Amino acid sequence: MAAGALLLAGAGSAVADVPDGSDGPVRGVPRTVALDSSPASVAVSPDGRKAYVSVKDSTHGAKLKVVDTQNGAITAVVTLTTGFGADAGPVAVSPDGSRVYMLFGTSRKVPLSMLGAIDTATNTLVSSTAAPDQPRPAGTNPGGLGALTVSPDGARVYVAQDGPAAWHRPAQPGARVLTFSPQQQTYTSTVTVPGRYLGSIVARPGGADAYVGTDEGLVHLDTTAEPPAVADTVATTAGTVAGLALSPDDTLLYGVGDSGTGYTVDLATDTVTATMDITPGQRLQNPSVSADGTRLYMVQQDYTSTDSKASVLSLDTSTNTLVPTEGVTGLNYVTSLAVGPDAHTFYLTANGGLRIIGF
Repeated sequence: MAAGALLLAGAGSAVADVPDGSDGPVRGVPRTVALDSSPASVAVSPDGRKAYVSVKDSTHGAKLKVVDTQNGAITAVVTLTTGFGADAGPVAVSPDGSRVYMLFGTSRKVPLSMLGAIDTATNTLVSSTAAPDQPRPAGTNPGGLGALTVSPDGARVYVAQDGPAAWHRPAQPGARVLTFSPQQQTYTSTVTVPGRYLGSIVARPGGADAYVGTDEGLVHLDTTAEPPAVADTVATTAGTVAGLALSPDDTLLYGVGDSGTGYTVDLATDTVTATMDITPGQRLQNPSVSADGTRLYMVQQDYTSTDSKASVLSLDTSTNTLVPTEGVTGLNYVTSLAVGPDAHTFYLTANGGLRIIGF
């Protein structure tokens, strides 16, 4: 991978030219797709030809923008909601690429409370479903939705919800994981998990397990039951909540958090096998493991700087040390990172645009 200064040299609001005969992003050639909006999250189709970006645009609408990764063109815009108070959140693509799921909000009281399902063949909104109310003390609002993932068979969508909260007050205990059925287009169950705040959620291949990061540790869910059941809680030290990523062979789980630390969990025993002081004091988010399992990529976000400087870090998973020559620097206001299915392309939402970087 080229150094960050080389990768980002010349990157602007226009889409970089791609040499004739090329197939998508080119190594070392940065491409920026201007979105004219505030991007929240990005997910890539299984074939790598489309990037789906959730945005809150200048009209205060929550929308999904579809980007052709081969030429950087915006090919469709799907509106989920409009009006003051709308907000856009994480996106996820079904394993077969037929659906995109996006979290969004319609009220400032609960920034993210809705789950939208989009048909990728027609780029139309199929369903828009509000989270069911949760048990909560008087004077509090339902907790916001913060993360989602699709089961490996595409039959369920798991959504993480924080505990109930009042305006400008900490959340209460009662965080939970919701199960959404794409076939029935409704939530079918909920399970309360230890904690007030939830990070990301991942579902393992085989459909038997899911893991969610919480402020009380890593929660292991048995998803063979309906509703899922809490099977275990693993004590971790990655900060308030954690971003999670599975190894390609499904034996390890990596977590990174807002304290600049991380951990590795052996999924056979649910034990922490390594802890890492990666960038103490800096927030780490959006971890992703390389196709060969040798690298853990993540975003380092410095919210203490005036322009929210950010970098993409590369960590050698055999030594748990950073590889500086494989990082991407010179970024700011990064909200999400996805690694394409080709395993050689970064997709980053930052500064009102989508950056596509081959490595």
